[in-house]
Amino acid sequence: MSKSARRYDLGVQSFTYREFSVPDLCQELGDTDVSAIELCHEHVTPETERDAVDTIRQDLGDTGIDICGYGVVEFDAEDDESDIRETMSMIDHLGGEYCSLEFPPADKDIRERLLSVAAEFDLDLAIHNHGPGATYSTVDDVTRVLDETDDTRLGACVDTGHYLRSGEEPSDVFPTLGERVLALHVKDFVDEETEAIPGSGRLDIPELLDMLDEETNLAQPLVIEYEADPDDPTPAVVEAVEAFQRAME
Repeated sequence: MSKSARRYDLGVQSFTYREFSVPDLCQELGDTDVSAIELCHEHVTPETERDAVDTIRQDLGDTGIDICGYGVVEFDAEDDESDIRETMSMIDHLGGEYCSLEFPPADKDIRERLLSVAAEFDLDLAIHNHGPGATYSTVDDVTRVLDETDDTRLGACVDTGHYLRSGEEPSDVFPTLGERVLALHVKDFVDEETEAIPGSGRLDIPELLDMLDEETNLAQPLVIEYEADPDDPTPAVVEAVEAFQRAME
């Protein structure tokens, strides 16, 4: 595989640090080359007081970490515009640019409500796949929903590990989704149940970068997510970051 033509910022999904407070997370990441984070419900929710949200943003900013997005949020048919607006307003206040999410794929009403509120805050919506048995398991599950609208604000958050668990390689996923790839979770598995540090399992990082370069216009960071060692995830994050840096040299 050739070297990546593009340089990508490297981020982390905060679920990786679910056992850490935001100040402790910042301490862990301060000496790494991670420059972005997708926050999750473990660290901030729509119910969090705005002063606390401001503190989270300040702490991360002082560490040199930008908030790129938030998720994964599961919306359902009962969520009205006010419910959705609470989440989107929080993401906007954090400075995020997208929400990774799930919603019932056949429910056009919730999809339109999500798109309407997202437009108010100039946010993208990225459907996240969760592997075998999930609402969105395969790339076809995602594209069936994306094909229902031309609104490019709605796209995909590709979780590489969960697609591998569903038997789909990057070469299956990225040419199919193309410019609708709006966000990326970098995850790796040896088999359907055994997680690996990204790049040490089935995920070929140079191939992944080639697919991103050739098939997508991804503008967001490559968000590393590693769930296997919640008490000490930083060594795995650093190993993954270094693997991407080598591939982008």
